[in-house]
Amino acid sequence: MTSAPATGRGRERRGRERRGRKRRGRTRRGRTLAIVLVVVLLLLAVVVVVAEFVLRGVVDRTIADQVEQSLPDGTTGTVDAHVDGVVIPQLVGGTFDRVHISSDRLTVAGIPLAADVTARDLPVDGQGAVHDVDGTVRLAAGAVKDLAAYSPLFERLRLIDGGVELRGTTSVLGFDIGYAADGSVAVQSDGRGVTITPETVRITNSSLGLDLDDIPGVSDVPVPVCTAQFLPEQLRVRSLRVTESAATVRVTADELPLSEDGLRTTGRC
Repeated sequence: MTSAPATGRGRERRGRERRGRKRRGRTRRGRTLAIVLVVVLLLLAVVVVVAEFVLRGVVDRTIADQVEQSLPDGTTGTVDAHVDGVVIPQLVGGTFDRVHISSDRLTVAGIPLAADVTARDLPVDGQGAVHDVDGTVRLAAGAVKDLAAYSPLFERLRLIDGGVELRGTTSVLGFDIGYAADGSVAVQSDGRGVTITPETVRITNSSLGLDLDDIPGVSDVPVPVCTAQFLPEQLRVRSLRVTESAATVRVTADELPLSEDGLRTTGRC
C-alpha cells in the first residue's frame, strides 16, 4: 500500500513534468513564430527590392521619354534619366526630389552636343515646374565651327585654349582683307548669350602686301552670339570654359515649367 507522502511526491513530479512540457511547447511556438516573422520580413524585403528595381526602370525611362518628346523645335536626340534615392516613397509623396538627365547624342539646329542636367522637385504627374535646374552643355571643337553661321561678322570659328579664333573678310581702303583673330569669350550679364572680342589680328591674304596690327571694324570690336535661341526660355548661361578641344557652358534656371510651351519655347536676344 502506497503511503500518502509517496503519493504526494508523485503528483508533484507529474505536475513539474506537465509544467515543463508547457514551457517547452511555448518555447517551440515562440521559436516557430519568430522564424515565420523572419521569413515574412525577408519575403517583404525581396518584394520591395524587386518592386524598387522594376519601378526605377519604368520611372527613369518614362522621364527620359517625356524629355525627348518636349525638346525644343530643331533639337533631336535621346536622353537618359535617373531619379536619385529610393523611388517608392517619392512616388507616394508625389515628387521626385532630384533628377539627373544626360545625353551625349543631342543635335541642336544641326550642331551636335552633350548635356548633363540636374533638377529638383519634379512632380510625379509631370504637371507644374521643376526647380534649381543646373547643368552643363559641352560642344566639341568640331561642332563649334558651325556656330559661325549665326553671326554675319565672321565666316569660321575655331576653339583655342581660353578663347576662339575667328576668320573672315572685311574691306580696308578698298581692299578685301582676309583676317584671322584670336578672341576672348565672355558670358553676357543677362545670361542670354556670349560676347567674342577679337584681340590679336593677322592678315591672311599676304599677297596684298599689307602689314596691319589693327583692322577697323574687327580689332577689339565685340561680337555678340545669341545662345538663348537654342535653349528653353528660362535657362540662362552662367559660365563658359573653353579649351582647344571643347567648350563647356553652364546653364541654370530657378524654375522651369514642364508644360509643352515652357520646354519648347526658346529664348531671344
